[in-house]
Amino acid sequence: MKWIKYTCLTVAVGSMAVAAQAAPVIDKPAVLTDAMLSLTVSDLHGFIDEAGMVAAKVSPMINGMMIKQMIGGQLGDPMLAGVAPGKGLAVVALDTTNFFAVVEVAEGQSAAYARAIGNMGMQSKYASGLLVLAQTPEQLAKGSALAGRVQAKLLAKRSPTLRVSAQPAALIERNNDALQGFLQMMPAMMGASLMQAPGTDPKTVNDTTKLLEGEMRVLLSLCSQCESGELVLAPKNGSIQLSETFVPKAGSRLAALIESPKTATKNPAIQSRRLNEGMVMADFAMASPEAMADFINAEADILLKAMKIEEVDLAALTGVVTKWMKLYSGSACETFSFDAESGMSINYLLEVADLPAALELLKSMEKDMAPFVKLYENMGMPMQLAFREKVREHKGIPIHRLDMKISMEEMPADQQAQMAALKLDELGYDIALFDGMMLYTMGATKIETLIDRVKAGGTVEPIQARAVYPEGGCYYLDFDVGGYVEMIGAFLPEGAKGPMLPQIMALMQGVDPITSAGFRQEGRAMWSVNIPGDLIGKLGQFAMMMQMQQMQQQGMPIQ
Repeated sequence: MKWIKYTCLTVAVGSMAVAAQAAPVIDKPAVLTDAMLSLTVSDLHGFIDEAGMVAAKVSPMINGMMIKQMIGGQLGDPMLAGVAPGKGLAVVALDTTNFFAVVEVAEGQSAAYARAIGNMGMQSKYASGLLVLAQTPEQLAKGSALAGRVQAKLLAKRSPTLRVSAQPAALIERNNDALQGFLQMMPAMMGASLMQAPGTDPKTVNDTTKLLEGEMRVLLSLCSQCESGELVLAPKNGSIQLSETFVPKAGSRLAALIESPKTATKNPAIQSRRLNEGMVMADFAMASPEAMADFINAEADILLKAMKIEEVDLAALTGVVTKWMKLYSGSACETFSFDAESGMSINYLLEVADLPAALELLKSMEKDMAPFVKLYENMGMPMQLAFREKVREHKGIPIHRLDMKISMEEMPADQQAQMAALKLDELGYDIALFDGMMLYTMGATKIETLIDRVKAGGTVEPIQARAVYPEGGCYYLDFDVGGYVEMIGAFLPEGAKGPMLPQIMALMQGVDPITSAGFRQEGRAMWSVNIPGDLIGKLGQFAMMMQMQQMQQQGMPIQ
């Protein structure tokens, strides 16, 4: 069931249709055609002021004015008065050897800035309100020639943000030979490095390097299909929002997925808080399960052939993906939590198109999952699956059971200990099919309790992400940092926990969650993560606690 869950999460990111009401406008990334990479702050004062509010959460003595004084002091302009409000700068890398910066500077301050920059050993040239900086005369000449385009393209949209833009597909194409050479050498290089660890056996090293190589190839495949991308860091009111927008390359597999027509609808009744609270709570939906199946199968085909993995039956693998993806009909939600005694707890609810067909798929899972079982076996984790139909019943609803046993004999002792702590050696899922939905639970939660909650209907309080982000998203997610700290604490040996662990655990209780959401619009996709000011402030308190403890250990007076 685990692979089904992650497939659904991928679907949510890539293929949910965006509702028209209140959805954010996804701007096309601003990129300079000639550039490998660019970094832009189009409203310098606004960005520093907002960044200062975030910094003050960590250290009350730091604010926007102080940051301006620190930067401006290096330029002989303590308050950065030479950069007018609403003006900014851009740093451009044409390639790995050609860099330059363009700063919008008032003419009256340009000479002072040029002197300060010269004292730093850099070259500069001022014209038409733009100060170009570079390390060499050659770089300066290239930067001066492109300065007008930089202002028109990168600095045109004013916002108090830091934007990093690139053209991944063009970058990979330009460096393809070097990347392919690295991929060929990576297993041997990493294998030699991993073998240095005491007690490491060759099979474990081989399995690890294969896994890492596969991840790298998947990442490169996705990037090679991305025409442009932009990472935006936006501090606001003491919080930080990090967003990534990408535009797929026309005609690519990724474009076919992002632009796929909507074939499924979302069900607002399916929300994670209807299940229970959790360390991770996610609501998501799928627009086109068929398009997602096609995408996964095409990527799997390319990966297995590139890595020459012949022991996996590709036709069987893609067939399973297609069958399960056809089962889904819209919305899904999930909660994940961890308890030191019961291990992981996962609860999952999703809409299905055909309940009898879903049951037949469950009954044939042992056979259908053979390709995935083979993959786990190749990674040193032999697996056994066993499905039992209608092991019990709750209010007329049959409850089925799927047991999954993973052999850990071939794993190193430390990995065995970690798997045992998570109780991943033997996994058991209770599954119920009713009212056009599939519900499954793993861990301490009783499926009977969740069946009653789902059947009761009514409204539920939405997760925090739905308050942070507008409607029309393909997924919404809350991540409880306090719960995560507790999970880490449960794994640490008693001797490694230290005196600060109880304090950080208490400090993080009740802190606002990290939230995330994703959207797609007009052939573009965007995901975003919001780190709340409340959490940043708590981290600042923890840093202060650590500093005070260190001072006490050193015998220094604390005021």
